[in-house]
Formats: sequence, C-alpha cells, structure tokens
Amino acid sequence: MMVKVFSNLRFLVLLLTLVSFTLHSPHTFAAGAEDIFTRFKKAMPKVNKLSDEEFEKATKSVKKKPYGEKALAYNLRIPEDWTEKDSGSSSNFVLSSKLFQELNVFYGKPTVYGRSRLTIDVLKLEGNLTAEQWYLKYILEGGFTTVGFVVHNEKRVESLMVFLEKDRSFYVRTVVLFNGDNVIMVRFYVPVANIAVEAAMQAQVIESFTLLYEVEKPAVEMMTYSFLDIIDLKYPKGWRVYTKPVRDLDRMTVTLMNTKEFLNKYGLIESSSTQAKMDVTVVSSSSQSTLVEEVAKYKQKMERDGMLIGKKLETDDAFIYNENIDFALTEIYEGGDASNEFSEYEFWFTVMVGGNYYYFLMLLTPSRNDRFGIWAENTQNYKRIVEEISPMAGAFLERDY
Repeated sequence: MMVKVFSNLRFLVLLLTLVSFTLHSPHTFAAGAEDIFTRFKKAMPKVNKLSDEEFEKATKSVKKKPYGEKALAYNLRIPEDWTEKDSGSSSNFVLSSKLFQELNVFYGKPTVYGRSRLTIDVLKLEGNLTAEQWYLKYILEGGFTTVGFVVHNEKRVESLMVFLEKDRSFYVRTVVLFNGDNVIMVRFYVPVANIAVEAAMQAQVIESFTLLYEVEKPAVEMMTYSFLDIIDLKYPKGWRVYTKPVRDLDRMTVTLMNTKEFLNKYGLIESSSTQAKMDVTVVSSSSQSTLVEEVAKYKQKMERDGMLIGKKLETDDAFIYNENIDFALTEIYEGGDASNEFSEYEFWFTVMVGGNYYYFLMLLTPSRNDRFGIWAENTQNYKRIVEEISPMAGAFLERDY
C-alpha cells in the first residue's frame, strides 16, 4: 500500500512539472493594471468600538420579515433615538434583477452636516457569483473607490467608501449578504464631518445585522452532453455545444461557447458577442499520444488560432474534484490575441486522470482586469463544470475497438 502511495505522489509531481513546462511560453504582454482584487480589497480602518454593554444600552433591537419572505428576515440593532420608515409590507412584491427593492430605511437626528441613515435593499441574484465577485462588479460599474473591503465568507462582504450625494459627502459602511437567490445590501450613511463621533456606532450596527433564516440558493439548471458511457459533461443552460463527427473513439472533443445575444427593438437577434470559449477533450490512456503531448497539441492549436499563452498566474486552488478522479490539477495563464495587443485574456487549464482516460478542459475568457464581471461569471461556471465531471462505468472498462 505504501509503495502505491509513493508511486502516485511521484506521478503527480512529474505531471505538474511536465504540464507547466509544456504550457510555459516566452510570450510576454504589456504590463497591465494592478490586479483587481489587490486594488480594491483593503483592511477596514480601525475603530474604537463601544463595549457590548454600552452598545446595547445605546441601541434597540429590530427584527423584521419583509413581505413575509423567509429569505429576507433579519435582525439588527439601531440607535435608540432613530426613526423608522417601514417599506417592506406591501403585498405587491416582485423582485428585480436590475434595480434594488427597498426593504427598510432608518433615520438619525438631523445635523447641520446632514442626516445619518441606514438603508436595507434587496436585488434578485443572477448568475453564479460569490458575494465578493458580485460586489466588486457593482463597485466597478458604479465607479466607486473603497477605503476598506473585507470578505467574511462566500456569502458576506463588507466595505467602507466615501460617497458624494448631491452636495454632501458621506462615509458609507456596507454589508452585502447572499441568501437564497437574493442580494441583500445594508448601508449606513454618516456625514463625513460626523464620522469621528459615529464611526463606532456605524461599524457595530452593520456588524449586528444578521439573517434569521439561511436559505439555500436554487440550483442552476445544467445541460448534459455525454461522451459515450465515459463521462457526462454538465454545462450551464445558456452555453452552446459545438461538436464534430467522432472518427476516433480514443480521442473525443467538444467545444462550449458562452455567447451573449443583442436583440433589436423587434426582438430579433441583431448581433452577438462571445463571452467565453471552452474545449473539453477525452483521451484514452491507451492512445499513442502521451499526456504531455496532448497538452502540447492544444497549445499549438491555440497559437494557430491566434491566441498566445503567456506567464503563469497564481494558481486558483478553490477547485473541487470528484472522488473518482485519481489526479487533477488546474493552472491559470495570461493570454493574448496575436492580432490585437490591447485584448487581455486568461487561459484556465485543467487536466484530470480517472479510470482509463485523461480529461482536458481549457477555458479562454476575458481577463479579470479587463472585463471583471464576465471573467467572474465564466470562471465560476468553469469551476462548477470541473466539479461535476465524474468518470462513469465505461471509463474503467478495457476496450477493444
């Protein structure tokens, strides 16, 4: 048993080394902007908080279930002398995926510099993003700059920024939470001139916001493409599958395209834009090509298509592989268009070994620094596709074609 374990480890180390060497390319690209995550994610400014006793004495508990929706039920503490505008009681409740719906607003006492307030809003979540990715997309599209930004977990992030509203500036502390298919955003506005006095209260009120019930997000509908009885490839419903006639059962390939269509005023397709391209190849381990040769073939194909593979980026280790996969690795590289030096891409490459087959998955997506929202959606879907791949019974059969 011990001999087999050491043998498997040596194989994995060799595989990692050879694949990295095969994909390594001398291509370099112009130095881009600072990484999007580094640019916005910052430690929150330190605040001298009130003691638990002082905070409870200065605040009152609020517990609500807006519109009778379990996923929106929350609890928080607000300053004792604040007033409430309850806007989450109407029976006409239809969530939008484009515009926030107001759940509640709380107001502080008026001051010469403006009035502090806390707002709670909800939006229907579209796509397969984490809270961090969704909020970064929101910040980029709004042109905001963060003073602080921390990620508590995949469903909760917090930030601090300066926001200009009409002729007044506010420090806005925000917490964004995911629950079910909802994005819940809580914002505490404090006039800049009052922040020294209210910073502790602002931080602790936001910290006190919790959801009363945790609701699972509805499963994203996936389609299935079968490679015989070897694997079922599951992919997002909106992606399209392109196949060629199978001439060699030892080597089968399918291409997936994520294409966004633009409609004219008559509802007809006016134009379309490719958001991502993904190739999936299943190769029998008994074929004449070795694992490393298959990687080299794909790199050559990419370059013939005008795509250049550059330096390796930091490896993303947030991947889950099926228990029937013997070995797996994923690496990320810079990508560039040979005909357009201003286009930035990323090339995500996964190789898996399971049963008597190798599985290659290659994603080409706009880079995180160029088109963050599209990148986030593509890579989250890619992780889901990789996670869903499981060798079937046919992958373990010795075939004689």
